[in-house]
Amino acid sequence: MDGEVTGTRRAFLAKAAGAAGLAIAGAAGAADGDERPAGPTPVVVPWPPVRGVRPPRKERLMDLMDKAGELFEAGDFDAADALYGQVLARDPDHVGALAQHAYVALLANRLPTAERLLKRVLRQDPGHARSLSNLADALWRGDAYAELAGLLPSVKADAPTATPEQLRSFAGRRPYTISGPATARIPFAASDPLPMIEASVNGAPPALFFLDTGALFALNQDYADRLGIPAYGHTTGRTVYGEHKAYQGRVDRLAMGDLRIGDLPVHTIPDTIRIAAPDGRATQGAIGTSVLSRFLPTIDYPGQALVLRQNTRARIRARHSAPMWFLGDHYLLSHGTVNGLDRMVFFVDTGGGDIGFTAPRSTFAAAGVAVPPGDGLHQVTVGEVTLGSATRRQVPGLIGAFPDWFESGFGFRIGGLPTHEFFKPYALTFDFGRMRILMDPGR
Repeated sequence: MDGEVTGTRRAFLAKAAGAAGLAIAGAAGAADGDERPAGPTPVVVPWPPVRGVRPPRKERLMDLMDKAGELFEAGDFDAADALYGQVLARDPDHVGALAQHAYVALLANRLPTAERLLKRVLRQDPGHARSLSNLADALWRGDAYAELAGLLPSVKADAPTATPEQLRSFAGRRPYTISGPATARIPFAASDPLPMIEASVNGAPPALFFLDTGALFALNQDYADRLGIPAYGHTTGRTVYGEHKAYQGRVDRLAMGDLRIGDLPVHTIPDTIRIAAPDGRATQGAIGTSVLSRFLPTIDYPGQALVLRQNTRARIRARHSAPMWFLGDHYLLSHGTVNGLDRMVFFVDTGGGDIGFTAPRSTFAAAGVAVPPGDGLHQVTVGEVTLGSATRRQVPGLIGAFPDWFESGFGFRIGGLPTHEFFKPYALTFDFGRMRILMDPGR
């Protein structure tokens, strides 16, 4: 269809590069703010310390912060947090350690703890950029829209995909009210080039939506216009086609099968970001993490269905699992490897069409995959990709699809992105209560 993305690599590129309004993150953490000791001549202490000589307190804290920073940058969040905790045990008001401790709590989706810690940081340093954006994300995920509306003007980078006007439109409403069966199984209308389901918006006839953990809940602009979705200003989205206006709105009702969700935030995506189903129908938007995270969801590729459980504490058995972290307003992270390289952080984005893996060029080069010079897209086959305990071999990959600005914009390196073809053998569950990704092979 002329002007439409048909679900191949173009669809993935447009979406993965930030159709949902991604923003570049600022530097993580701040300096501790301690003043240097007074006196005309500083005391020189050997380092590493010699036996019997204990370094000054500030030197010990700086060393702990340096080590914690190295671990955090490498994506070893729990080990880094243990060291931030040691710093805070010695200096409870250390702004840098407190901000990073709060950041790890937010990544672990411990929202009340993260919010409390972030507000402590901002009482000491009201302009702490990373903590401002992290607090905005905590309020967004916690549906604290009135408070977030007041905070957003102070957030200069990495704000959630929302506007104050949109958030204020929820006054007197409770976001994400869910009704219907305890477990809903919505069959796929198509499974390739991405899983698609039928859903109804505001009582309109069912339309096709693609499932995508790299997105929020989004409607194509012309579809939103036809449904009369109110627009409350816009944010700026980024795609490989350039920047675009992402209009922010509110949907009164979203129905998937017998399941109903009331009062959802939504944003628009360009009409070119569409996927064609095998029967010729085109998608009208995306069902992303902002909706899936309200449930214990399974994208069951072998069983050809989306399963949404209201009991988020239920236990799901699976052969494979991986840790999960929640970044920003919708990015899901985990740990994985490529061709035997050391473990790294992966962005788990199911919306990659007919590929199974992409990564920064530096990852491909380190993994022994030949990287052609210059820009452009290059198909490759990656010998081995792991995600937690799951291993796939001979994975179809694509060089040049990973946004350069996404690699190191959040205070740590994101080294790869497993996507659609990697997950097709599995019933893929995202357990937001236990923060695990579960992968069970089809039988």
